[in-house]
Amino acid sequence: MLLHRLPEDILAIVLRQRLGTRIDTVDDFKRNLLLLAVCQKWRRLAIPMVYNCVIVQYGHQPDRRAGRSMRYLDAEPTDAAVRTNLDLVATVGRVHAVRRAQVDVRCLANPFPGWREVIQRMRAVASVWAVTELEFAIHPVDYRFDDSNIDMAKHTDDIAEVGDALVGLMPDVRRLECGGANPNPIAQSLSGRLASHYADQLRCLDSGYPMILPLGCQLTGLKRFHINYDLVPGYQLPQMTSGELVDMRLVNGPPDHSWASFSTNNDSWVIEFTNLKRLRVLYNADDEETGATARHGDGHPWELHFPSLTSLGICCSQGICPFLEYAVLPPCMESITIVMSSAAYKNIANVRLPETKRLSLRIDDGSRHDPSGLPVINRIVEGAHGSEMLELIVDDNTLDVVPETITCTTLTHLQVSATTTEDTMLAFIERMPNLIELTFFNLNLGDARGDVSVPDANVDAVVEPIHTSLRVLHMDYNTWEPASDMGVALMKYLLLRIPTLTEMIAGSTPNGPVTSFVEAYAPRYPHLSSVKLKLGRDEYFSHNGWGVAE
Repeated sequence: MLLHRLPEDILAIVLRQRLGTRIDTVDDFKRNLLLLAVCQKWRRLAIPMVYNCVIVQYGHQPDRRAGRSMRYLDAEPTDAAVRTNLDLVATVGRVHAVRRAQVDVRCLANPFPGWREVIQRMRAVASVWAVTELEFAIHPVDYRFDDSNIDMAKHTDDIAEVGDALVGLMPDVRRLECGGANPNPIAQSLSGRLASHYADQLRCLDSGYPMILPLGCQLTGLKRFHINYDLVPGYQLPQMTSGELVDMRLVNGPPDHSWASFSTNNDSWVIEFTNLKRLRVLYNADDEETGATARHGDGHPWELHFPSLTSLGICCSQGICPFLEYAVLPPCMESITIVMSSAAYKNIANVRLPETKRLSLRIDDGSRHDPSGLPVINRIVEGAHGSEMLELIVDDNTLDVVPETITCTTLTHLQVSATTTEDTMLAFIERMPNLIELTFFNLNLGDARGDVSVPDANVDAVVEPIHTSLRVLHMDYNTWEPASDMGVALMKYLLLRIPTLTEMIAGSTPNGPVTSFVEAYAPRYPHLSSVKLKLGRDEYFSHNGWGVAE
């Protein structure tokens, strides 16, 4: 169906998907303006979306000549410029429609001259707009701009001046997003000042680094809260109301993730996250720190209740995952994603996960030849009844992946990065009838069993299909050389015996023998006509004859 024939409500959704995301530059904004010239209907629907956001960017490129001294860290830039779409928005009289402001300050080190320029440009229109979403970022381009060479005492007044000015220009902010490269105490203090100013009205807070908030600051109305602790030891979250949160992401934090900040009763170790639906928790600490169990002040472990949780993501690079020890999850969920080392899986052997529609388990690359977590994974997958998707990703290429180590037969998705034999791949295909997608990144070439063969194209006998649901097969050999005749023979064998296959991907396979084979055998094996092949860098399809996809 042509886009101009879509109903207006559907077309509005399409345009919103294109225009509702972050606009990184003024040039992106100008490209969006082209949508207004398509037709009157597009213009009418897109105008409120295109002019919904203003962008103000201040920046310059540093002088990276060798021998530059540290003295220039406080120098004011001389070649900076402000780029903004404010004038374009004002020209068409749409400032009143602005609801989102994106402000980026790129500096050598000292960001305050840039902030003053930005604030000056925004003052001309601030009385007209009603900004409710503020996204700001500070990008010090010098990697030495950190705690060790910033005299915060010199910038206390600057932070207060800029923070108060931004609040004065945008007093109605409900969503605050703080980001930028090279997190530093200036950015942390400025974001903390803004968050404390907006504390009573903030509904969404997303910070790429730990904010420095005033003592006693409380963010009790938050619905969405995302923060990166940036591995700062001892960092404590502000006081929040657990029952209000709907979406939360905690990254690089300590074992207890400051759960006390969500408690309203100092005498209770139980915290109710009544309305929380989406939760992501990422641990990234050493074994000893991560292994600690989070406890209430009286020594009792925290007990976290998530009665409404629908989506959970856990990542623990080392040690154990304390969250799964003290979380009380609902009996049924939409999705659970767990990324851990093999040792961490071993330590959750007694944890019982709720029923879930989509379960994804991933062994990261920190297992160090330790296969002890695989039996736990087998048990978890075998106990996952009624799941629509059961995915296992083995990212650690030091593990020995053989049919004896992955025994769960109900997987729907399997991805293996470890060196694996062709016989192992064949065994998984034959033993896992529910597999929909299978990926091997390090296959040994030419070690398939001897019965891998195909009949001649003109022979009446038809090979017996494998009982499988496999649709996508991705097989890459651990060699830079193109796959030998035996590798091509295995692909032919699988193409004939898997009638459910819709896509086959092989990174180092000559295309000629495979595409010629499919053309010759398609009359006797009709399913071959609908298989898409991606061989090397080329993609082949059978619609109106085989050829390279455009």
